[in-house]
Amino acid sequence: MYYTNKEVFVLSAVGCMDTERDGLESILAGNDEGAKGCCLSVDMTADGIAVLSSDGYCIATDGTQMNISDYSYAELHQAAPQLIPAGQAIELARTCQAKIAITVHNQTLLPQLRMTLRHVNYLDDTIFVGLGLVEAARIAVANPDLHIMGELPALPDNIDALVSAAQTTGLFGLRAAPGDLTPGLIQACRQAGLFTMSLPTDDEKTLETLIRNGVNFIETARPDITAMLLPAGEAEPHQIPLMRY
Repeated sequence: MYYTNKEVFVLSAVGCMDTERDGLESILAGNDEGAKGCCLSVDMTADGIAVLSSDGYCIATDGTQMNISDYSYAELHQAAPQLIPAGQAIELARTCQAKIAITVHNQTLLPQLRMTLRHVNYLDDTIFVGLGLVEAARIAVANPDLHIMGELPALPDNIDALVSAAQTTGLFGLRAAPGDLTPGLIQACRQAGLFTMSLPTDDEKTLETLIRNGVNFIETARPDITAMLLPAGEAEPHQIPLMRY
């Protein structure tokens, strides 16, 4: 198994450039400001429809907070017309040639998302985040066609053991707070063929450090600043380097 994992991808966070959370405008704004991808947060309605939702709820036009899992899609859409189906967001990201990182709040959505992504031929351009290391490893073993990243709660004492376990279970990579993405961890992941991704940050010095250290996926609400910090040529869009067998 061989990975090429030396590229840097700027992923726009929800609410990027002061746009509405969980809206299509974030994807467009991030693309216009130099992002190579976007981060989507997905939850499931009571009737099993995947929709964009960062917090598990949406706000109705009268200000009422509605839990996504308590209502059907039709009920939610009637009360909150701004609610976006995940498939619509994926189609827009594909049009923008953007890579996608999806936080899945309900794991039963994975088959639906896989089918949607396969239908638009975008499965290979998507990574799944938001899963603890144990759960991510379990899902990766059961779904080798999905790019699953494990969430790192803190920098471990034994980096080599962690990276070896992640590699053995078939994880695509590790996602962590910027401060935990040390040069040692990044180098160990690179040698093992694993990718690294940061949790969201907008701090310019932190962004500079992440780029300098070679973190592969950087989530930020300021892709305009991040794109300017990239070395010449790195702001151009790329395909996600995938597994080779």
